[in-house]
Amino acid sequence: MSLSSLGNPKYIALETFRKSGEGVKTPVWTVQKDGKLLVWTQGDSWKVKRARNNPRVRVAKCDMRGNVEGPWVEGVVSSISDEDDVKKMMARELRRKYPFMVLFVSLVAFVRRENRGQVVVEIEDV
Repeated sequence: MSLSSLGNPKYIALETFRKSGEGVKTPVWTVQKDGKLLVWTQGDSWKVKRARNNPRVRVAKCDMRGNVEGPWVEGVVSSISDEDDVKKMMARELRRKYPFMVLFVSLVAFVRRENRGQVVVEIEDV
């Protein structure tokens, strides 16, 4: 099964792996672009640290609470980018897909001064 078989779900469960091999699942927003899944997250988050250590991931459709709603698909993190043009493209895509939620989350992050240090994680088929 490939990443494109997931379609363009509203949420995915992203499973990254600890050094011990134990999987850790996190529900995230995603955008599908050119056969890859893109995820926007904090650059110092544990999922990013685990992905840098082990690029193997699994993804599945899920609800906003992370309850898996479909089969798992194997993938690999091909890049973790903090480049401005990549982040601008991702912000544009997220606003298109989640218009009100992005506005709300961005406002909260701005007020809490947490709107820095984001990265775009690119996941592709194994």
